[in-house]
Amino acid sequence: MDERFRDLVVDEVCTAPHRRVAPSYGFDIVPVMHHAWRAAALSALLRVTVVGAVVGPALAGAAPAATVVTCGVALLWLAHLARLLCGTDPDRRFERRTRRRVPGQQRGQRGRRQRGWRGLLALIFTESDPERRRKLKRIGWAALAVASTALVVAALHPADGAVGLLLLGVIVVVCLLVGALRQVMLNRILRAGSLRPRKLSRRQRAADAQQQHVCVVYRRPRHTEDEDDEDDLTMFTLFGDQSPFVGAGELVYQWNPPMSIQLLRPGDDEAPLHEREHPAPPFQAHELVDHLREAVGQLASDNLDVRLPAQARDRVYVAETDVAAHRALLPRWIGERDMREIIDTPGARQHHFLEVTTPTGGGEFVATVLLHVNVQGRTLSISTAACVLAHTPRSFQRITEFGQHGAPAVVWAAFRELATLPTEIPRLWRIIRYVYTLGKAALLPRDLTRTRIRNVLIGTRVSIREEMSQAWPKIQLEKSYILGQMKTIEWRLLRAASDFLRSRDVEISEFNDRALKIINSGIVNIGDNNTFTNNAVGSGAQAGSPAGAPSGANAQSSGGDS
Repeated sequence: MDERFRDLVVDEVCTAPHRRVAPSYGFDIVPVMHHAWRAAALSALLRVTVVGAVVGPALAGAAPAATVVTCGVALLWLAHLARLLCGTDPDRRFERRTRRRVPGQQRGQRGRRQRGWRGLLALIFTESDPERRRKLKRIGWAALAVASTALVVAALHPADGAVGLLLLGVIVVVCLLVGALRQVMLNRILRAGSLRPRKLSRRQRAADAQQQHVCVVYRRPRHTEDEDDEDDLTMFTLFGDQSPFVGAGELVYQWNPPMSIQLLRPGDDEAPLHEREHPAPPFQAHELVDHLREAVGQLASDNLDVRLPAQARDRVYVAETDVAAHRALLPRWIGERDMREIIDTPGARQHHFLEVTTPTGGGEFVATVLLHVNVQGRTLSISTAACVLAHTPRSFQRITEFGQHGAPAVVWAAFRELATLPTEIPRLWRIIRYVYTLGKAALLPRDLTRTRIRNVLIGTRVSIREEMSQAWPKIQLEKSYILGQMKTIEWRLLRAASDFLRSRDVEISEFNDRALKIINSGIVNIGDNNTFTNNAVGSGAQAGSPAGAPSGANAQSSGGDS
């Protein structure tokens, strides 16, 4: 239904074999690709019909018929201009969605319709907006001229005029058919047991393999060189303003800095360091990771009423610039032995994380906790980041929200498509884009990420699920529930790590103290912005009063000494 989202899928996934597909969390990319092509085919059918109704008679030598059809299309275009002028355009599928919306975009659909009708009445019956009313009159006179031309040509050439009217009727029928077919496909999606097509194309197989691959090729931020980085210095984050965990969602918090614990033997704290520390690590990093993976997996085996559906797996992140120089960093398959080698090798270009995901609400919310373990310099270092994929727009859920999936919904969708037919006229040029897209799909190989291409990096540019997810600060009641799930996972990981260290003869008192502080305190970096104003620090300091505040005894109540 959303053409901008459809174009995003077709351009960035279906016809971009030189980019890696982002890992999928809570959904499958293959049926999304399949339905994007179907929806594009329906839109192309309608637009090709309109263009063919105009060009066909002209190429056949029936100029009067082509003139009648052209006048009909011109009237639709003028109707579209009038709707835009009055602010009553019902088709909002091309609106640019952004995470930061202006207040006017946050108002209700009902209020917009009321304001649109009021604006139309004001243009017709009042002089409140003379400039827009003047433009509306020009559109009316142009429509009258176009309609008169069509009537004159039809009267002078009755046979060609009938053909032209027949072609206009064909456009209307195709428009109704496209709207009905679109709704029928939505109805089948709701009732289907599996959304995957029976036979996958070669590009779908390549995308399926990439979304499930253990390696993720992320993009490094552009090198700033001599640019001013004052804004970046204020960000309390390990990864800058761009998260490397592509596809996992918005980075909401992290351990900053990572927790480092010396590998010491239990004993007297006053003993010398060389006597207490382990000269050689008592364990390898992959052994701790295996223990944590097993501990998290136990959460999914509890009773159904208290089960936390957490899934733990290995994830390796590699920078696209490193892959460009060393293609061996992106193997087709990583075995258990190779994975252990990656985990046990500190400072490698392949960054291993233990990834724990838990979906909520059928995949509308997906929380991911990523844990990195490093054993180096007789010290254990553990860092964690948490990401969240929030719910999709309401327009993506409306078919189930109001039960719009029966026979009446099909009829309503057909006439709704007819009502939006004027908006299709200024988009007829997109037929050229369809030809270009089909050419890319037909000529390009299905996977170019394994092939060296000069000056082309294969890092993932877009995650379609992230693009359509709600921003983390705008989540309401679900936020505390999601944070609770992530804290449960983190606490499970920390307790399991403590037990593992105790079994390997490592002093865990300091580890337990730091773990308790991380879980119960606010030292982690939360994704929301915290603003502190009117504060005073230090002996004799006073908080400044805002501009225009009254002076006197009452003014000191907002600040004070500390």
